[in-house]
Amino acid sequence: MSLRFRITLVVVLVVTVVVALVGQRVYAAAERELVEEVDIELQGRAAGFMTIASGPQFREAFTRSALQDLAAEGFVERRGPRSFLDQTARANFSRVVSPNGEVIFNVGTSFSVDLAPTDYPRGSDAPALSDGSVDGGRARIATIAANDVFVQLARPLGEIDQSLDDLADRIVSISIVAILVAAAAGWFISGGTVAPIRRLTDAAERVAETGDLEQLVDGSGTAEVGRLAGSFNSMLEALSASRRQQHRLAMDASHELRTPLASLQTNIDVLRSQREIPEETRTAIIDDIHAEISELGDLVAELVDLATDVRTDEDPVPVELAELAAPIVERQARRTQRTIELDARRRAVVEARPQAVSRAIRNLVENAAKFSPVETLITVIVDGGAVTVIDAGPGIPEADRSTVFDRFHRVETTRTMPGSGLGLAIVKQVADVHDGSVSATEAPGGGAAVGFVLPTVDD
Repeated sequence: MSLRFRITLVVVLVVTVVVALVGQRVYAAAERELVEEVDIELQGRAAGFMTIASGPQFREAFTRSALQDLAAEGFVERRGPRSFLDQTARANFSRVVSPNGEVIFNVGTSFSVDLAPTDYPRGSDAPALSDGSVDGGRARIATIAANDVFVQLARPLGEIDQSLDDLADRIVSISIVAILVAAAAGWFISGGTVAPIRRLTDAAERVAETGDLEQLVDGSGTAEVGRLAGSFNSMLEALSASRRQQHRLAMDASHELRTPLASLQTNIDVLRSQREIPEETRTAIIDDIHAEISELGDLVAELVDLATDVRTDEDPVPVELAELAAPIVERQARRTQRTIELDARRRAVVEARPQAVSRAIRNLVENAAKFSPVETLITVIVDGGAVTVIDAGPGIPEADRSTVFDRFHRVETTRTMPGSGLGLAIVKQVADVHDGSVSATEAPGGGAAVGFVLPTVDD
């Protein structure tokens, strides 16, 4: 079942329920009003009867014994109580009953009443109105107390039932039209609602079939559907950017790997040749092979770190950068036998992934140790959310400062030195993931000042 059909079905069901409830209320109200009019008419007849029957000329006639005698005579003549009832009823539906509900005589067509004798009115009580039937049709009955007998006047509801049947037919007709209109409107409206979703579905299927991530989806529609389309487009853009980065990384990595692999191949071919190689040359070749293998290992490790999405490695937690920098400074000073100092100027808490940020700080310190003289000082400055590593090396030319954080970028003067050109690229990746920034400037006393800034919790 399609979403469009489901929406239309829900609209039809809601309209059907509403129309049914409204129709039932209208029918019940009309029936109540019409029956009330009949009751008012019956009450008027009963009031007229009670006014006339209270006179002295009828008081003795409306007794059980007198009426039973008249009934025994067969009412040959239209006189006395029978004539009076006939005139009062005006519809030939009236009768006299005893206190136990036994019919003494009828005037006109006989009828039945849904009222127990115990509920008959007493004395001067108002007439009791109840349901009944005349010739199998519905009727309203007014029961009146008259001395020691009771008079019942009937009013058939045939014309009212006919009017109600006509009203019911109209309600059904209007309901059918309303449901059909609701179905058409629901189908039309749902078509506009699901159109953006259909476009999203088509786009997703097209991407799955062709792998083309460049075709965006029209984001028009309702607020929710528009946001969904925007999110889908953002996802496509992110996937496209990730694919481009992967392609660039693969191309750059293949380029960087060619040189050490070619050198290894050459050295191995020399060793495998049948020529006599001096021992010094053989030792130099083997040392070169070890160096190339070491550089390949470092390059592969950095490629793995760069290709790994640090956002999925760990969750951000509140941490102080000085606490992350302290063990790195201590460990790197011990490994390199260099003088490395930590200058924690202002402490601040950042929401960060500790392992990723630690790797970025370590790369900055290793980069400074690699390009600065052994006897010089390396200073790690932590100022709130900023980490800056200052060295006394040759520095970074101004022309290279905007590209030094690119993958595999090497400054012209340092290309003969070991390294892959990925260390600062990893620093930039970590900073970008944390909504931070990187910088590369000249140190106050010469050398380079390279670092990153992360937003603090107080920002």
